[in-house]
Amino acid sequence: MRAASASRSVPAPAPAARTAPRPQAARPLESPPAPAADDSGDDEESESGEASYDQDDAAAGRAPRKARAAGHAIRPGRAAHASDSHESDEPASDDPDEPAHQASAAPAERAPAERPVAVERVVEREIERAVPVPAPVERPAAPTERAGQSVGASEDQREQERALVEGPRVVQRDDTPPRPVAPPARRIVQQFENFVSPGPELLDAPPLTVHREDPEALKARAKELERVLANYGVKGTVVDIHTGPTVSTFELIPAEGTKVRQVAGLDDDLALGLSCKVRIVAPIPGKNRIGFELPNRERIPVNLRELIEERRFQDLNVPLPVVMGRDIVGAPFYGDLSSMPHVIVAGATGAGKSVGLNVMLVSLLMRRTPEQLRLLMVDPKVVELAPFDRIPHLLLPVVTDMKQAANALKWAVDEMERRYQLFANAGTKNIATYNGWVERAQRGEVKGYAPVKHSFAHLVDGSVLEVGAEREPLPAPEKIPYIVIVVDEFADLIMQQGKDVEAAIARLAQKARAAGMHVILATQRPSTDVITGTIKSNFPSRVAFRVVQWQDSKTILDEKGAEQLLGKGDMLVKLNGASDTRRVQCPFVTEEEVQGVCDFLRAQGEPVYDESITRNRDDESEPEEEDAELDQRYDEAVKVVAETRKCSTSWLQRKLGLGYNRAAKIVEVMEKRGIVGPANGSKEREVLIAPL
Repeated sequence: MRAASASRSVPAPAPAARTAPRPQAARPLESPPAPAADDSGDDEESESGEASYDQDDAAAGRAPRKARAAGHAIRPGRAAHASDSHESDEPASDDPDEPAHQASAAPAERAPAERPVAVERVVEREIERAVPVPAPVERPAAPTERAGQSVGASEDQREQERALVEGPRVVQRDDTPPRPVAPPARRIVQQFENFVSPGPELLDAPPLTVHREDPEALKARAKELERVLANYGVKGTVVDIHTGPTVSTFELIPAEGTKVRQVAGLDDDLALGLSCKVRIVAPIPGKNRIGFELPNRERIPVNLRELIEERRFQDLNVPLPVVMGRDIVGAPFYGDLSSMPHVIVAGATGAGKSVGLNVMLVSLLMRRTPEQLRLLMVDPKVVELAPFDRIPHLLLPVVTDMKQAANALKWAVDEMERRYQLFANAGTKNIATYNGWVERAQRGEVKGYAPVKHSFAHLVDGSVLEVGAEREPLPAPEKIPYIVIVVDEFADLIMQQGKDVEAAIARLAQKARAAGMHVILATQRPSTDVITGTIKSNFPSRVAFRVVQWQDSKTILDEKGAEQLLGKGDMLVKLNGASDTRRVQCPFVTEEEVQGVCDFLRAQGEPVYDESITRNRDDESEPEEEDAELDQRYDEAVKVVAETRKCSTSWLQRKLGLGYNRAAKIVEVMEKRGIVGPANGSKEREVLIAPL
């Protein structure tokens, strides 16, 4: 029977099967007529073998098995659309008055090549066999519409509803440091043939494991915060919690009509209700939320080596990169001292001010060579900056005498004016373009200095110096380094030297940026008689550690908040006059780590000091020769200089074991008598006499 049916041609389907009404989703299809007598054989066997599967599929709302096997996937509730798609492939009747169901009989007269007969019959049979179509399955809600939310709800409303159902979202940074961390290769500086920059392996490695706040405990604190705020008439929902090394920030969306000023004045009340210090950021910059910074149960230490080894810091292509710490979400926070360009660092005793200075200096020393960076340090307390003494980057030993410190600051003003004259002669505007011009001049790509211009410079002491008038030709141009002036305990310097120091600092802050000279002032007494309006207006970057009174915070940052800090490196940073203040945890660096880095630098070579820096510029009288000639070591010094062909104050100090002031006076007398040449910047003086 299979052979006979296979050899028999397949007739066209009966017209009655094509005149069945089109299936609709609203009502069941009419019962199809009986199949034609020719449709027997293999068709009957296939139907009888699969009728039960098709009925089960139809009852379950699935597409019939044959239709699925033939590639016609009919989704539940979509049978009518599938039939429409099939019928749309058939040509429409030319007679517009002919009903649609009669026009669909055209395939009986169509050439078989237009459509495979087997596929056509399968689809027709499925339509004819169709049972009442089940009700369409309702589509699931769109992903943006959560249960209980309206389609037009705002983002804040959706966040509040989500927080009410799921609780606040806890955002934590993975503080586990990557291990092992390969230290970056040390860079050999070509200008200093044997100089090697210190590597981060000189610092302590970060801990292998760190503490992380419990998310459930943070959500419980968020509920407690909402409860305490409600007691003071402030309603809202905490939607996000950001954890950092020292504090966690709870972001709250307040209820409509809440006054920000009312919330901002609740810091003391919240501290009482929550039993901890609270800093309120109302509102958070760039958001319509209020931030509440609460201390963590356990602080996460910030490691300096980890921040220096970060690829972002290694790739930071700025003149003076410095490490600041980690912000309230745990992200590294760096700065560029050349763009700050001057910084005031203030904080009470034990708040972390000295450690913050050490972090900035160590990060600079690890990225810049003595040719690129020179330091001028003033330390009235004698011991704070002592570990940096005799490193190659110093212009002169760490200054501990306040009179010499005032002279050094006046020298810095004169150096600033000299650099601007160099820029004018070269036709450049700042240190970066000048050093680029020097490189091109050394390669012969540009000519030397332009004709000397006649100008006048007003010195700190009020005198006027004519610059560029009838003088010898300028020497070959050389690149100049950046100079960073660090003054610790600025209050002590102001008390002893007064207006002269303030005037010098103000002039440097106003003009020294383009000359590549930058000032860092540190004080633990940020009162208005120390940080005067003149100084404050010219220092756009401020770093505030914990202070005692809110008035001190206003003096430094122009806003309250520093009195609420937790100490031990917890600080507020406002860089380059930014309107928003960022809370940062400063990394901790031990004295042993600082000493190790400085010892490594001292092993690279002895510093070359410029003894003219501390010369008294108010007294133009020549040094008294008698004092030096009566010095029992004067003749010995002249003999040593003549034999070794070297002369500098620091060299005589080491060679003869003299003090700095005594050695400097001897060198000045030798210069006047023609034994040695004048000071030549950071280079040694020329010896003008023959060996004795």
